[in-house]
Amino acid sequence: MQTELEAEFFRNGADGVGYSTIVGSGPNAAVMHFSPSRRKIRRGEFVLIDAGAHVDRYVIDVTRTFVAGRKPTNFQRELFSLVLEAERNAISRCVPGAEWKDLHLKAAIEMTDGLIELKLMNGNAESLVEQGAHTLFFPHGLGHLVGLGVRDASGRYPGRPKDETPALRNLRMDLPLAAGYVTTVEPGLYFIPAILNDPKRRRQYRQSVNWHRVDNCLGCGGVRIEDNVLVTENGPEVLTASIPTDW
Repeated sequence: MQTELEAEFFRNGADGVGYSTIVGSGPNAAVMHFSPSRRKIRRGEFVLIDAGAHVDRYVIDVTRTFVAGRKPTNFQRELFSLVLEAERNAISRCVPGAEWKDLHLKAAIEMTDGLIELKLMNGNAESLVEQGAHTLFFPHGLGHLVGLGVRDASGRYPGRPKDETPALRNLRMDLPLAAGYVTTVEPGLYFIPAILNDPKRRRQYRQSVNWHRVDNCLGCGGVRIEDNVLVTENGPEVLTASIPTDW
């Protein structure tokens, strides 16, 4: 899959790949930067592809998640829909002056609320996010700026200290959006054994998570959906909208 995808980049005029292509299936779809392997994709598994080309040094950074070879199960569809809705809502908030950390928090709360509906988490979504419980399933930031490089000038706004609160421990950038910025929007939900089997986390969040149900999901991988969004005075413009998202 990596070979076919990258060949298609070059057939369509790319100068090269923007970064190392990520292709993960089954449990490997839960690995943040999984390098493509010789593992065969199995019918019914999640397949996560995170890839982008560069042209004249400008890079795109896109992720899509599919189910291989058959219709998704109800659980796969529900998990995918949670992430897709969070992504679309976050994109709609990409306007000049919007604080990125607010977008991150809102996406985290929305996905946590969905995990409560799926009976994977217990309690109030805002309270769970405040405690950092969402990071069990959403262990990265909502996105980063992209342009001349896959991680263009992001980080924190000058003079801002790092926010150490549990809710924002994985924030990738902390700044207000401005017209002309291009940012990724990439919420995700994953079942990562190294995180979910950690005894310390299990003790810390023993009341917040329905661990029996979560254990049944280990090995299923995860879902991430990522688009590149241009912030304009007239609202967000999704530069990668032509790449199909839903299935």
